[in-house]
Amino acid sequence: MEKDNPKPETRPAGNRPPPRPPHRTAVGLGPDGDDADKKPKVTISKAADGEGKFIRQSGGIGHHGHVIITIAPNGRGKGNLISNNAPVEAIPEEYINAVADGISEALDGGVYEGRPMVDILVRIISGSWDKSASNELAFKLAAFFAIKDAISKAEPIGVD
Repeated sequence: MEKDNPKPETRPAGNRPPPRPPHRTAVGLGPDGDDADKKPKVTISKAADGEGKFIRQSGGIGHHGHVIITIAPNGRGKGNLISNNAPVEAIPEEYINAVADGISEALDGGVYEGRPMVDILVRIISGSWDKSASNELAFKLAAFFAIKDAISKAEPIGVD
């Protein structure tokens, strides 16, 4: 009987080419982040109001979030401050954290030329919601859009 003999491993003849170097990333981009701490910071020079809406209907799922804010300079070195002055009828308590998260992400992530915003006082003053269509995502996005709207009116300036 013949014995099943596996085929011996074959190797290419001659020299192998050197291994390829790892892919390189663009300057400033890499696994450690996008160097946000090295980007110049921005603040605002005057107060402004902003309004953001995220109202969509996709299939059976609806999204309804509406946020009205006012922003003002907070004083050099005082950082960002978010306060809630909205009545519960305008924005229920369960969505206030989502609104604050949207505002924080907008300020930290840079709605203005990708640069972080500092020393800004943000007041949540009003909004609207829908009993069946409102959710945290809708309010988070509405808050992001409200900050973007307000900052465009507040004359952003660079911080030294």
